[in-house]
Amino acid sequence: MKKLIFTVSFLSLALLNAAAQTTAKEWYDKGNSLKQDAKYADAVTALKKAVSLDGSYKDALHLLGWCYNELGQYDNALKVLKKEATLNPVNKAANNFEIGYAYEKLKQYDDAIAKFTTVIGINNQYSLAFKERGNCYYKKKDYEKALDNFDQYTKLASNIMDPDFFHDKGWCENELGKYDDAVTSLNQSITLDDSYIDAYSELGYAYYKLSKNDEAIANYRTAMNMSNGQNYRYILNLANVYYTNLKNYDSAIVYFEKGLQLQNEDKNAYYKLGWCYNDKKQYDKAISPLQKALILDPDFINAKTELGYANYKLDRYDAALVQFQAIMKKNPDHELSRYYAGFCYYLKNDRDNLKKMIDELTSIQTTKSLQYADTLKKYVK
Repeated sequence: MKKLIFTVSFLSLALLNAAAQTTAKEWYDKGNSLKQDAKYADAVTALKKAVSLDGSYKDALHLLGWCYNELGQYDNALKVLKKEATLNPVNKAANNFEIGYAYEKLKQYDDAIAKFTTVIGINNQYSLAFKERGNCYYKKKDYEKALDNFDQYTKLASNIMDPDFFHDKGWCENELGKYDDAVTSLNQSITLDDSYIDAYSELGYAYYKLSKNDEAIANYRTAMNMSNGQNYRYILNLANVYYTNLKNYDSAIVYFEKGLQLQNEDKNAYYKLGWCYNDKKQYDKAISPLQKALILDPDFINAKTELGYANYKLDRYDAALVQFQAIMKKNPDHELSRYYAGFCYYLKNDRDNLKKMIDELTSIQTTKSLQYADTLKKYVK
């Protein structure tokens, strides 16, 4: 028994001595191997040992920073990558890229852009620097600069397999009115990932803006069905195709109402729903959505106009005038409110205010205002 204990103790001591004799290079090699196997946490442990043995080991510092970035430990990444940057010589392009990437993930986009710009200044063929700089501009909603960088990335990179990249590129193209280009990008995104719901929705938007309504409806329906009808954006976007492009107000009503059951803070959807009911002469049904639009935005002129119109058609002239007068008070050139207010005054037998509306419309001096004034003049006895 004593001999066995001695043997075990001897082996433990031997292992400790072996560990003590492991060099920084050997720990780096082990970390690099673990990194290649995507075992980033284990790689960090090994690389930290390498750095503890040689604090100026630039390759170990760089790989350690890279692994921290992969693990989402961006503050730790910055710490070691900035230390790497103080060493000479060092791969400045790669170092600046990783620092930029950490800044980007920390949402410090201006700092990230500065680093990616430095990378490109060192090596204008560094494709990923263009991609990530584009991502930063995309997050800053500077879609023109984002697209410039995305376009440069596509010129430099080959066999891009990132569906998110093509979605974001298509988004920028939609924002900039380049709808045909957006169709191409978003179809690439869907080719790479046919379950990418937002890509279908964004593709639907591009087709909607191109007035390719069947394609728009098909893609919005796909997005809606893939989300089990629980995402209000896809439903309301589908409603917009029927409302704006097809003038199919019955179908628009169905989808506006369905979407507003899921999201009750979209003032434009409430306004359009009220407009549809007014167009169908269902004025009593128009009142509620228009009132909800105005709760969300008390200064929403179009909603005030439609609400005033619905009340006017329901013979509620005083209620209608409340809306029209509020508009006229803030908008001296608003024609439609004065036109319908004129009818309300006529039906209330208020000739003085009817004449006032005619005079104000005449003074606006647009083709439409003069037409409205001429129409109202017919009611002056």
